Amino acid sequence: MRTNPDPDQDDALLDAMLHDEAWQTASAGFKAEALRAFCARQRVRRLARWAGGVAALAAVTAGLVHWSGRPAAPARQMVMAHTQFPKAPDEPRRLTDAELVAAFPKGSCFIAEVDGKKELVFLDPKVERTYVARSRTEGN
Repeated sequence: MRTNPDPDQDDALLDAMLHDEAWQTASAGFKAEALRAFCARQRVRRLARWAGGVAALAAVTAGLVHWSGRPAAPARQMVMAHTQFPKAPDEPRRLTDAELVAAFPKGSCFIAEVDGKKELVFLDPKVERTYVARSRTEGN
């Protein structure tokens, strides 16, 4: 291993350089410039952090306003059509004899007068069962 034969000589040069007034001035200038750069960088980082927080808060607020301002399901509108039904006459409409017979199959019935009353008489009992319902109180 190599050792310095005269350590005092290097120390003297170093001491002379550190005590030099120009070196002290330059060192103070370097320190001030480094401190300004460091503070500027810290300001930029702090500003970026604040801007990111404000942007995140704005996004959350916009999302809340968007979702809370709307109902969960869209409102459905019902449209009521105002239809007027024909007014029922006070008296029921009466069929004529020809209209009544025409309501059944051709040739299956006719109108006869029994004891002064008109009655519908069917020629085929199957057709009568199909089209006419008799009440239980009526005799068979």
